[in-house]
Amino acid sequence: MEGLTMMQLSVRLVPVSDATLVIALTGELDSTTRPVLSAFLDPLPASPVKYVLVAAGDLWFCDLTGLEQLSITHRALQAKDGHLAVAEAQPPLRRLISLMSEQAKAALPVFDSMAEALADTGMEEYQTPASRASRRRHLPRMRPIPRDPPVVRDRIKPRPQPSPGKPATERRVAPDTGSVPSIIHQSRALREQVARQNETLARRLATTARARSVLLTVRQRCDDNLRAMRESLSDARAVVGLDGAHPAGPHLPS
Repeated sequence: MEGLTMMQLSVRLVPVSDATLVIALTGELDSTTRPVLSAFLDPLPASPVKYVLVAAGDLWFCDLTGLEQLSITHRALQAKDGHLAVAEAQPPLRRLISLMSEQAKAALPVFDSMAEALADTGMEEYQTPASRASRRRHLPRMRPIPRDPPVVRDRIKPRPQPSPGKPATERRVAPDTGSVPSIIHQSRALREQVARQNETLARRLATTARARSVLLTVRQRCDDNLRAMRESLSDARAVVGLDGAHPAGPHLPS
């Protein structure tokens, strides 16, 4: 069952059983796209579903707002002896969950693969729905160039006769230029095909450059979130130090 798509987040629901549901997330989960995920998660605690498994392999960005939405559903499912687990998460999301788990009472379960997450719910066998086979991409092929039909002469010109004063060995034979137009046509066609291939390569290079720019932006946002978390934890430690208590805080990765 396909979910709705808004902004940069795609949600796909895959029911496994009456009590188990897999939710595949693709794109970006933040304060802008959180309502999209909330529309799917909020009704689940009142349904027969006890276990929600989030396939986060294609979730390339998630901030504290998105993680809070997952934690809310996790606590609601715990009230009915269930849980929400995250599988196949990227390293930045794993670090964020680890940091939040040290401060939260109910930590989100994290699994390396969807098979492990399903086994934790008691599912022995599960087959994912068949996905459409991806087409292989290739460069444009050189189309065969049709050859010009042979030129039919209307009449056969008589061979020039040697002049009476010259011997036969001194006659010159004119070169055959019948194939020159065909060679020119072929060379022009090849130049046009090479120009089209160059345009295709230029477009693909531009697409790659845009994708690299998006990845760099996402990386910068992750760094900003981690920096904000460090500052928040530093302020919290300062407040706790004023009261005379010195709890051991979590260790933030550098």
